[in-house]
Amino acid sequence: MTRTSRAIRIPAPARRNTAFRQGRSLAATVVAGVLLAGCGGGSDTPPTPGGTPKQGGSLTMTVPGDAASFDPAQTSFVAAADGNRMSAVYDALVVTDPATGTVQPQIAERLAPDGNNMLQWDLTIKPNVTFSDGTPYDAGAVKVNWDRHKDMSIGSFQSMAAMNIKAVAVDATNPLLLHITLNTPNANFDRIVARNLSFIASPKAMADPGKLKDHPVGAGPFMLKEWVPGQKQVFAKNPNYWQKDKGLPYLDQIVINVDMDVKRGVESLGKSSDLMVTVDPANIGLGKSNGLGVEEIHLNGGAMVLFNNLKGPFTDVRARQAVAYALSGAEINDKFYNGAGTPAKGIFGSASPLANNQLSAPENNADKAKELFDQVTKNGTKPLQFTYITPSAPTTVDVARFIQQKLSTYRGVEMKIQQVDIPTYIRTVRKGGEGWTAAVGQQWIDDPEPGIYDLLHGGLAAFGNSAGYDNAEVNKALEAARLTTDTADRRDAYTRVQTQLNDDMPFWVYQEAVSAALFTPKVTGLQLFNDGLVRWELIGLHK
Repeated sequence: MTRTSRAIRIPAPARRNTAFRQGRSLAATVVAGVLLAGCGGGSDTPPTPGGTPKQGGSLTMTVPGDAASFDPAQTSFVAAADGNRMSAVYDALVVTDPATGTVQPQIAERLAPDGNNMLQWDLTIKPNVTFSDGTPYDAGAVKVNWDRHKDMSIGSFQSMAAMNIKAVAVDATNPLLLHITLNTPNANFDRIVARNLSFIASPKAMADPGKLKDHPVGAGPFMLKEWVPGQKQVFAKNPNYWQKDKGLPYLDQIVINVDMDVKRGVESLGKSSDLMVTVDPANIGLGKSNGLGVEEIHLNGGAMVLFNNLKGPFTDVRARQAVAYALSGAEINDKFYNGAGTPAKGIFGSASPLANNQLSAPENNADKAKELFDQVTKNGTKPLQFTYITPSAPTTVDVARFIQQKLSTYRGVEMKIQQVDIPTYIRTVRKGGEGWTAAVGQQWIDDPEPGIYDLLHGGLAAFGNSAGYDNAEVNKALEAARLTTDTADRRDAYTRVQTQLNDDMPFWVYQEAVSAALFTPKVTGLQLFNDGLVRWELIGLHK
């Protein structure tokens, strides 16, 4: 039988009707199942993720790096970093459903603007939710967390999201209702919450925030039991989980193992591991060929060469353009992803309803690259010298060496490679600043709001716009896109963004972003949210 996998592509956001514009409401239901029903198959049929798990048991997941922190202010929430660890401990206020592109409630009962006023939003929390330390999960708890993200002395990874908020106030008569005032109108504020503000820590635990790094207290289906640095984390079932009356979570325990070698991680499935999430197309292809179950989410963003636009040789747009013209996304895809990925046309994925697929970023023109490099280096007499920073992951290092070899054929171009661990990469590149010139970049963005806004809007050179890119026309287009939920209007605004990026080349995207869960036949009830986070309360083992 032909092996198959199910790919979830980003759909068009649902058009809001008149009733919705009068007050958008997130229905108080669990996220609808996004995956095909089934319960796994034999050797010729890859397992499918749907089904109801049995109660109990332990599941092991493999990830490519150790946790940076369990403090919601001090780590990244993407699936390729700490997102799956965080969702196990904290659950989520709201989530993005990959099947529909809509934001759905989880611990929140409702998140909606106040009528047509996109400056004012209301968040209502479900009743009777508590943190694992017994502290009530209410509007006050959300306020404490969001205020902390806004405190610039904390250096929160979520500060750019929190800075969209002018003020929050707990309703005087309802402790589960939070009134939110934004700095500027935003019809898509719920997407910011889903991606950056959805993991809420216990206010009691936050009294000693230093402990949150390795003693997190959330309201999620699991609690951190053990952390062996560089090796694994063990999570035990939360006996007071807010959905325990539904028999959730199904599992008694989850173990997250660390293995930087993603290919070895794929090979471990069915042996020492049951599940992994990967963003490497070659390893997704390997999982398919090994007969594993595969759930893909196609995203915006992608793998890129990221330039520092603020200091160094790449303040010159000609230098940035020359690097892009010297390289080919299709060639990188063939050499390093076994042709399994999708060469990028730009920051928007080809599956996105908001992309203008008639536009393509410049690349793969050796003559043009030579012309520009000769201008920048004054025919080789003034060398263009730079260091390219990459995490020490096999594929990214191999791509970096390939780029180095390609650029070395041009007169006066000298590229060095610096391999670093993830924390060093974050401190050096992700936080912006002047201490780097070029680096590998990777973005996994389910919707342009807030990911592409933060990546590109001028003046946000912190954790989002680390390249320091600032263009007035792009800023205006990004702001216009925030004022509507209409797909056509948003696409028009983002077309202006794409057009300007093709001229300015603040980065060059060579591989479209994809996130996929690979799993063995023993796994069932797998559902994903955001950019590939696992719904830990729903996953389990076959009966």
